[in-house]
Amino acid sequence: MEELFVSLHCFKLNSKVNKKELIERINELAKKTSKGTFICRQYFSIKHNADLIIFNIAESFDILLLFKEHLMELFGKNLSETYSYLSIYEHPNASYMKEDNSLNYLVAYPVKKDPKWYLLGEKEQNRITKEHVNLALNDANNKNIRSYTTYSFAIDDYEFLVIYEVESLAKWMKVARNLRKAEARNWIIVESPVFVGKKAGNF
Repeated sequence: MEELFVSLHCFKLNSKVNKKELIERINELAKKTSKGTFICRQYFSIKHNADLIIFNIAESFDILLLFKEHLMELFGKNLSETYSYLSIYEHPNASYMKEDNSLNYLVAYPVKKDPKWYLLGEKEQNRITKEHVNLALNDANNKNIRSYTTYSFAIDDYEFLVIYEVESLAKWMKVARNLRKAEARNWIIVESPVFVGKKAGNF
């Protein structure tokens, strides 16, 4: 099982900043910072407190930290951070997350479950989770949607950070609406704030 470290940073931008130039310079910084596996994707958002979303994937926490330090040193006057999240992605084939793709939109939000969920037996948890997964997989609108469930137990305020890269926000909304029927919803107690952005660039 491979492990990758994931961070999500949301920023308010200085109203005078040149967005195109900013993205070009962030990508230049990402190339200089990169050690081993490192991905930096940026998204513009219309949310009032997240003009710019930076989604990073790295093989160590130290790489994320180094990138963040350099980012704030260079662009701190133009960026005011409003949210940040840290999580770990576990997958038998972590290259799934490393692949570049043409999906234009990001949807991400933290999740916390009712403590009673963790007291259920493994068999019951598996049954409930399988129903939830099957609802998503069998949804006619579930096309060109890449999903990552990342874990934040005891390293952030929440237990999960779920991330989706999608081709169509409208189709994603329909999939999410259909998933409200899943039994697993009974144990979700927090899944906000939700961040949505359109790809501005990636490294």
